[in-house]
Amino acid sequence: MPWRHLPPEMQQTLAGFVWALWWALIGRGLYHANLVRQGRRRFWSWKLVWELMIAIGMGVVAGGAAEWLQLTGMTAAGFIAAVSYLGPRTIEAVQVWAERKAGIRDADG
Repeated sequence: MPWRHLPPEMQQTLAGFVWALWWALIGRGLYHANLVRQGRRRFWSWKLVWELMIAIGMGVVAGGAAEWLQLTGMTAAGFIAAVSYLGPRTIEAVQVWAERKAGIRDADG
């Protein structure tokens, strides 16, 4: 296995990425399944490809945030899955709300 010849830091980063991606896929899968259950989406559709890309991005972002927050084990896994389930639109809405609450104005406004 070629990854075994990598430096330990790279092995650790690769393992963290794989686990973050796994939990992000679980989170986005739950989101997708909920939309299917509500009848708002077919299970097999091109939108599933977009969910995969969102899961990869959210896995990287949420994995980094979990590391920054010093979360480990199942706490980090739950955090990554929850953030991935919420998705980028919800994260953006929370950010806008927090900026307004803190009195931070948009550069355009």
